[in-house]
Amino acid sequence: MASPVTAVADASFLIGVSIIGQWETLGALIETLYVADEVWTEVVVRGEGKPGAKELLQAVFVRRRAVSNTQAVAMLMPTLDKGEAETVVLATELGVTTVFLDDRRGRKVAQSAGLHVTGIAGFLLFAKQSARIDAVQPLLLQLNQRGFRLSSKLIDAVSRQAGESSS
Repeated sequence: MASPVTAVADASFLIGVSIIGQWETLGALIETLYVADEVWTEVVVRGEGKPGAKELLQAVFVRRRAVSNTQAVAMLMPTLDKGEAETVVLATELGVTTVFLDDRRGRKVAQSAGLHVTGIAGFLLFAKQSARIDAVQPLLLQLNQRGFRLSSKLIDAVSRQAGESSS
């Protein structure tokens, strides 16, 4: 991920960034963040009052976009939820190669479409390497405590990559 970056993000990534209070970091590292209509609906409409809704509404670097190829979205929906499917299709339509996705199936589909996939752990590692945050591990542990599914293996591996002791 080079800086500044244009990317497309899925709902779980946006919610995770909100849970750990890293919208400012996201805005500093991302020039333009595209969000598909379904992701917007998941976070802002159905998620009203929950982490991510207010942040997404107020973020000046976020651009909401409709997906044109609804047939491609429909073809992905047996494997992915609608938000993930729209995220992958929107990235390909816009020619954006960086996608923020955490779901394993979504990551595989996006990678098979030739997209560079980064999850929240990878984003936090990049933020630390860019000197935007001091530590990765406390944020990953905070996500885990708030119900964001991250394996202890992933937390340990990213903590080691960040030069932080794992516990």
